[in-house]
Amino acid sequence: MGCLSLVWCFTKIFLVCLVITLLPGIPPHTVHKEFNAVRPKPLDAELLEKSHLDKAERLFEGKLTGPEAFAVYNGQVYTGIHGGFVIRIVGDEFEPVVKFGKDCEDISEEHICGRPLGLKFDAAGNLYVADAYYGLFKYNVHKGEKSLLVSPDEVIDGKKSAFINNLAVAKDGSVYFTVSSTSFPLHEGVHAIFAPGDGRVVKFDPRTNKASVVAEGLLVPNGIALSLNEDFLVVAETAAARVVRIDLKGSKAGSVSIFAEGLPGLPDNIRADGLGGFYVPLVSSADDAHPALPLVLGPFPLVRKFLSRLMFLLELPFVQINNVYPNYFCRRAAHMIGHFGVASFLTPNCVTILHLNSEARIIDALNGRDGSVNHVSDMIVAGDYILLGSPYNNYIARVPRPNAPNQVHIKSVRYEEITPEEKKKDELAAQKAADEARARKVREEQARKSEEAAKVKRAAAEVEEAKKRAAEEAKAKKVAEEAAKKAAEEAKARKVAEENAKRAAEEAKARKLAEEARAKKHAEEAKARKAAEEAKARKVAEELKLKKAAEESAKKKAAAEENKGKSGNTSLMG
Repeated sequence: MGCLSLVWCFTKIFLVCLVITLLPGIPPHTVHKEFNAVRPKPLDAELLEKSHLDKAERLFEGKLTGPEAFAVYNGQVYTGIHGGFVIRIVGDEFEPVVKFGKDCEDISEEHICGRPLGLKFDAAGNLYVADAYYGLFKYNVHKGEKSLLVSPDEVIDGKKSAFINNLAVAKDGSVYFTVSSTSFPLHEGVHAIFAPGDGRVVKFDPRTNKASVVAEGLLVPNGIALSLNEDFLVVAETAAARVVRIDLKGSKAGSVSIFAEGLPGLPDNIRADGLGGFYVPLVSSADDAHPALPLVLGPFPLVRKFLSRLMFLLELPFVQINNVYPNYFCRRAAHMIGHFGVASFLTPNCVTILHLNSEARIIDALNGRDGSVNHVSDMIVAGDYILLGSPYNNYIARVPRPNAPNQVHIKSVRYEEITPEEKKKDELAAQKAADEARARKVREEQARKSEEAAKVKRAAAEVEEAKKRAAEEAKAKKVAEEAAKKAAEEAKARKVAEENAKRAAEEAKARKLAEEARAKKHAEEAKARKAAEEAKARKVAEELKLKKAAEESAKKKAAAEENKGKSGNTSLMG
């Protein structure tokens, strides 16, 4: 009996899940497509040992939330935080610089506050900010002037930018920015993860003040960076645990290709290293024990549709109650359910920052395993330190920069000179680091040689493939030429036939005109003959009439003469 009850219980749960998944009309109204991406691959053991992000110091803990990304200008560090402010770090303090949103009460109203995510400076001191809710802005830190470049309500190639995320500024002033979703805003980011594929990269041209789509159909595009020569972009596809390349110049301009995939976590922001490579922080690490949820569910669109609808149904009561009776609890609950942070507890308690070279090979990694910092989304070098940002943390983490020239101890937010013993330890550590660097260089050289050999092999294979393709293309070209020749002959034959038909039509028309002319001539000749005959008949009749008149006149004259003769005779007799 107990087994039957259990079976019936599971059956009811299954039926409820089926109804939620298949019943029409339940939001969110979006298409959940199947997608596949390479599963995360573990780092080499040597890279895993580099736990340089352990023992991170926490700055401003409890005084700010969500320092997502960094920018540096004139030696000062800027970052965007919850509440909508861009702040500037000045010594041991920070100060607000600019805010693009409106006043709000707390983090649950970030759609009102605004949420600055991507930040970049140009050479003139203009700060470009991607606010997830209010759009792309330009702010002059010297004059305090701000201007809106692209609004999220602006329709670009038929769609609005619901969730603007990060940006890169080119030397000519063009701004490339990512739109993580054209369907869901940031506070509904979990739905964007469950239904990825409508992300974009957009270019703003300052010369025309117009925005245009560079690439679309991306799986939650996030961080973005320009190559050293600005001939291509690298973009983090967070939902696919990979980085894609978008060519900007040459014959491949506009094409999207895989730059690096199978990363051991979900990439967030991307920062150029100034040498042609890129730093890629993983906001959520992944391994065999903690698989990346978006990748696991990628091939199962119905499961993602069910989960997305379930999240909406869980959020709905809090939204409705808050609409009737506004309160912090319901507002906060609704925000937590729809936000990215809802799944942050599922990720392992470790952080990783990858260093990729221009050919997408992982040449270094920084790791943290002690929990002193979590969910790193961005990093920036500031003096002898690396600052670490996160969309979820209520602090800015800081660790010493590897091989920094001025070694110091971290103690709260003050610096303290090191002792001779500690200096010796640091020198030994530096020597060890130098040895490791040399060993790494040897390994890199060996890897480079292996890669070159592999390249030669690939090149040979590509040559063979090119020859094969050339032969096939030549064959196809010959077939196409023969087909074209045949088509030309058929066209020529059709043209000759058309000309013959035209000539026959003209001859038939000429014959018809000739026949009509002959018929007309015959009719006219017949008419002329008839007229001549009638004239002749009239002449004959007139001649007969004249002859008759002459005869009658002759008769009368004869009769008159006869009568005259008789009268004479009578007179003679008398």
